Amino acid sequence: MKFLLIPFFVFTLLLAVGSCTQVEYNRSVGNQYARGGSQSKENIAEPQAVQLEKPEYKVVYRKSNLEALSLGRNRIEIQELMGEPDGKSLDGGNGYLWDYRRPVFDETTDEVYGWSLISFKFLKGLCAYVNIRLEQLPPELLQEQNTKKIFKF
Repeated sequence: MKFLLIPFFVFTLLLAVGSCTQVEYNRSVGNQYARGGSQSKENIAEPQAVQLEKPEYKVVYRKSNLEALSLGRNRIEIQELMGEPDGKSLDGGNGYLWDYRRPVFDETTDEVYGWSLISFKFLKGLCAYVNIRLEQLPPELLQEQNTKKIFKF
């Protein structure tokens, strides 16, 4: 009879210790839901995003300057300002578009958007309007740039 009591006692002790820990966990989770109906952000484990350092740009264009100074300019003047376009296309027969990917500083957000799409539309040989879509460098390209910096000899 003694041999049966020892395993029973050990099993009961392990069950009590294990269930106390589990009850405490359930009680704390239950209290969170009872208080506010949702979990606090401190208790939720979220994967940390890998922070990539922002690249340094040699030339950064101001958004307001691009819009103000390029209107009414011809193709040669735009090409002197921006360099060779990354893409050229016709715009439905009315004119043609030149597209660039360049870093642009936005004064409203005080931030440099490193992969902004700048589109110049030319009508009758002159720049009629500028469309600037502010975008950051995709994480894949940013990571590629950072690894090139590391292994640059």
